[in-house]
Amino acid sequence: MSQNENSFPKEKSNRIVLFADLRDSTDILMNFEQGMYQKTERQSDSGFTYENFLLDVHETSYKELYLGHENTYVEIYGDGVMGVFPEDNTKYILENIYRLTRRMRNYNDSPGVDVSKPRIDIGCGITVGEVSFVYYNLDERHHAVGRCIHEAARIEGVSKLYDARILVSDRFVNFAEGFLSSDPRFSHRFIDRVLLKGFREPLTLFELLLDNDPRFEIKKKSIPLYSEAYSKYCEKEWEAAKETFYQIYHEYGLGLGAVMAKRCDLLASRSPTLDWNGTWELEDK
Repeated sequence: MSQNENSFPKEKSNRIVLFADLRDSTDILMNFEQGMYQKTERQSDSGFTYENFLLDVHETSYKELYLGHENTYVEIYGDGVMGVFPEDNTKYILENIYRLTRRMRNYNDSPGVDVSKPRIDIGCGITVGEVSFVYYNLDERHHAVGRCIHEAARIEGVSKLYDARILVSDRFVNFAEGFLSSDPRFSHRFIDRVLLKGFREPLTLFELLLDNDPRFEIKKKSIPLYSEAYSKYCEKEWEAAKETFYQIYHEYGLGLGAVMAKRCDLLASRSPTLDWNGTWELEDK
């Protein structure tokens, strides 16, 4: 978003919030420190560092998701990037996420990955909610404020747990439904009903599916069986649900199936209350 003070909304407005984060960044940093990546002829000693690698990741993410768009607010958090978009930017966001994931796949398929350079895995969390912008004298900048800011970060934080690259809230799915249903490059699947850490109201999570992901068709084909397993799970039929979740894990190779199967064992030992509705309280951020 432009740094012109007048461009920042004075009142709360509904916005789309996206949080993108580089996964396994600590392992990548340690690999750099231990000299595990072989320097090529094109790389200088000064350029072959974790700092420059991270800068390249941020630069690519920024260019693909935010650059040149006047109504976007962007902030970098360590190895993550947060963006706030107006509601009418749904198609813009989908297109740019598509390009970013395609570039990431092309990079990971290029020569030298895991030898002269790290493999990249970026997770995303997206939601919709009210955002306001507050000016802080401390750093003389505007900052985005709103519950959905934390929500997007929490959603991204659990995306890897569910073996998903792009995890979104039901509010974003409802808002983007028209674009998702009309473009064959995109799809989505239900994941779980959860209570995010630090939140008081449950949230329904979906995975945003893109056809430039090698598992696009596999994940789409798993939807009916996962729906069957989740229904058994909500009905407290733990053994039947567990068996079907493991079937998803073994037949489709999806880590989500194993996660849910293990949860069935936990719930069977805890005996949820009669009014339990399937909502799972997440302990991780």
